[in-house]
Amino acid sequence: MNTYLLSLLVHITGLAMMSGIVLAGFMANRRFWKIYASDRVRAVAILDLTARFPVAMGIGMLLLLLSGISMMAQVHGVYGEQLWFRIKMVMFLLVIINGILGRRLGLKMKPVLQAATSGENISASIEPLKGRLNLFYIIQLLLLLAIFTCGVLKFT
Repeated sequence: MNTYLLSLLVHITGLAMMSGIVLAGFMANRRFWKIYASDRVRAVAILDLTARFPVAMGIGMLLLLLSGISMMAQVHGVYGEQLWFRIKMVMFLLVIINGILGRRLGLKMKPVLQAATSGENISASIEPLKGRLNLFYIIQLLLLLAIFTCGVLKFT
């Protein structure tokens, strides 16, 4: 098999993994907030289920990076001169930055949820977190869709 095609296959697999994990995280987040109001024990189970999502996301990102570097080496950097590739790289950096911000939001959410299980009234501090997490997922999904679109259309 052609090594370029193999790298492209791994590249698409990495992007699909990342996108799938973000979509699953978004759906789990929405489900969490729906259940959280009525049954906090079930809601915590959703958080336990999604705890390994960042690891799978990291694997997808690693596949994406390694295969992208491999493809760039095989085409001798020709893609680097094209506008679609430069836009794609900026969006990829935005995915990384947004991912770091999303991870920080998740870490901020833990103490708030622990305070809620101890009986404290946290409704004022949880609503902004809920909105920011939804915004994080929507931005991440849109960025990944735009990256995929740039790679497919390869406009000049």
